[in-house]
Amino acid sequence: MEECQKSVLFKTSKYMKKSLCLLRHPNISPEYSGRYLGRKEVSLSENGIEEIGKIKEKVQDKFLKGKVYSSPSKQCRETFEALGFPNESKHEFKDELQELDFGNWEGRSFSELAELNLEGLKKFADFSLSFRFPNGESLREFQSRVEIFKEYILSSTDSNIFVLSHGGFLSTLLCSLLDLPHSFYTKFKLSPSTLIYLDIHKNGQAILTDLIRNSSIRRSEWPG
Repeated sequence: MEECQKSVLFKTSKYMKKSLCLLRHPNISPEYSGRYLGRKEVSLSENGIEEIGKIKEKVQDKFLKGKVYSSPSKQCRETFEALGFPNESKHEFKDELQELDFGNWEGRSFSELAELNLEGLKKFADFSLSFRFPNGESLREFQSRVEIFKEYILSSTDSNIFVLSHGGFLSTLLCSLLDLPHSFYTKFKLSPSTLIYLDIHKNGQAILTDLIRNSSIRRSEWPG
């Protein structure tokens, strides 16, 4: 009987209408500009901290009291704390929300990699699932993380969900939610502090309702 109730709850929650707010964390130090950062723990820059005020003005109140999922990275934890969610908010730090593990590409610029591994860059741009960053994560593994987290959203019993993560992850999640190929991730220019609002309807269809850029800075060629 209990298993049956759980099954009904899952099916019901998967197709109830939900509102979703995605946030890319604010700017980090300009010394990392143009460089691929995946798992490096860095603090927000002064500009990034200033952007928090703009974000607060534009985050709908219902998300401050709803379910909150965040990447466990330092820059996301600092953003979460600065946004001042109330104590009663339900929040979880999810490993699935971490940025790509770039392995040996970590900290390198696009121009450096174009000289060192142009073929790898092409496979990355095409989102070839068999491609693995040297000593890092494969795009197949990354896509799997995205899909796992998407299921968290679809199966959640919460109607208002706030997600705080990184540009690369959010760009790919957005493709998945909108039923677009993952290779379309470059079509979304998610600068730091960008807010994305979506509605997910009872039939599972996601609709992009708003995209608000609070910063004009694009940190690297990859959305992350």
